Amino acid sequence: MQSIHLSKDVLRKYLKENNISEANFAKNIGVAHSTVNRVLNGRRNPGGKFISGVLTKYPDLTFDKVFIFNKNLPKGNSKTA
Repeated sequence: MQSIHLSKDVLRKYLKENNISEANFAKNIGVAHSTVNRVLNGRRNPGGKFISGVLTKYPDLTFDKVFIFNKNLPKGNSKTA
């Protein structure tokens, strides 16, 4: 199973340094303010619209800088071969 998580501290720092409110950030990336709040508070993982909005509207926030990609192997498999 694969999942993408937000590097919350990186995004919070970016918003603070650039004086961007959660509400304005949400509007700019095309999602509801509640979505941004839930993602920042760890109650929800970022979805496709959130991710594409960030990468499109904020080109200085690269995928590798803001998101963490986890690939969990199926039960019984290991990362070493």
